[in-house]
Amino acid sequence: MQCDQYSIINSHCKAIKHILIIEDSVSLGNHLKEMIDEYFSFRCDIATTEAQANEMIRRKRYDLIITDVYLPDSSGNFLGELVRNDLRLIVMTASDNDELRSSILTLPIIDYVLKSDAKTLVDYLVNTIQRLNSNRDTVIGICDDSKISRHLMAELVKSQNLPYIEFANGQEVYDFLVKKNCHMDVLVSDYEMPKMNGLELIRHLRHEYLTCELPIIAISSSDKPHLTVQFLKAGANDYIKKPFGNEELCTRLNLTLDQLYANRRNKALRIALEKAATHDFLTQLYNRNFFFTQIHHITADAIRQKKPYGILMIDIDHFKRINDTYGHHAGDTAIIHLASILKNTARTSDYCIRWGGEEFLILIPHVSTKELAQFAERLRTVVEKSPVCVVEEKLTFNITISIGGSVGLSENSQTMISQADALLYDAKNSGRNCVKI
Repeated sequence: MQCDQYSIINSHCKAIKHILIIEDSVSLGNHLKEMIDEYFSFRCDIATTEAQANEMIRRKRYDLIITDVYLPDSSGNFLGELVRNDLRLIVMTASDNDELRSSILTLPIIDYVLKSDAKTLVDYLVNTIQRLNSNRDTVIGICDDSKISRHLMAELVKSQNLPYIEFANGQEVYDFLVKKNCHMDVLVSDYEMPKMNGLELIRHLRHEYLTCELPIIAISSSDKPHLTVQFLKAGANDYIKKPFGNEELCTRLNLTLDQLYANRRNKALRIALEKAATHDFLTQLYNRNFFFTQIHHITADAIRQKKPYGILMIDIDHFKRINDTYGHHAGDTAIIHLASILKNTARTSDYCIRWGGEEFLILIPHVSTKELAQFAERLRTVVEKSPVCVVEEKLTFNITISIGGSVGLSENSQTMISQADALLYDAKNSGRNCVKI
């Protein structure tokens, strides 16, 4: 992916599907496998010795290896060999040894975790695997005027399966995001840089992006008092003081990513709930609840502009016969079929609503009696000529509709609905498949 001269580096990103667990405790290995398999619906492989693991790795390419440090046939250089083979590692150990920890964290691994208890370990691994897969589509901006610092951060970001893009100063980031309207998901920015420093950059970006839209982690070696507070007040999501270890930056970055993904899930859930409150599940048309939230605005606008609005009540003819003859699935298909015709035939300014069962309502702003009659007749004709197809049952049949319509400037929409409803029943009593306005 590219935005002018800036390239997003993502060739290292891959889906995590094939996992090897290397653990000499058979009970723990089987428990980890069972929990991960169940959560992700794929099968992990298990090895209990280095020799067995090496043979399995020789035969199959793994996207992730979860390995204990100490194994019965440990050679002392097993982790180094796995890293040299460009394999992604999560290292487990029961030993809380600072020297061992420091030694392991010099390697380009995903993370290091203590085997404290089974539940904590499983929760950690599941969350990490989930995050690694989500990371493939999450672009990290790395902003630092030091090329060496950018390279070190890029290596860490690559270990977390994250695409990234590099910038040498704050002005480049601002131009990329705001002037060129390009995209990144998280920004890690140094403080002291030419053209625009990190603090100025955050202040400018917070005019355009909320903290939940573009999380920013600020880093600095400065000893200025109160700089942490200045960054946080300016809108940084986190602040890290240099020098820092890879584990600290990685942990803080992962916490930021977890919060980003949680915000996205909450937003998607909120949108889904809002849609469920205003839309019919079967047809995806608006529902009655939506109608009653909007009708006041439509009637007020019509009265103010002295332009009538129209209401059409529509019913599928002999719908019970369809259900009795072909089954309820065919009846649902007929309802979905009619809903599709309504959406495709109505204007974008019209509101198509599933009123209930096989009955529909169309609310049409700014329409004359003649225009409403012409639209209703066109709709009736399209339905009559469009067969319903139930693909699974290789079934085709035709339906017709009856329509009643009312046009006016009444502030009381219920009066208009009652008039259209009465005319709908008049159409049914007149032989069906006809329009009464």
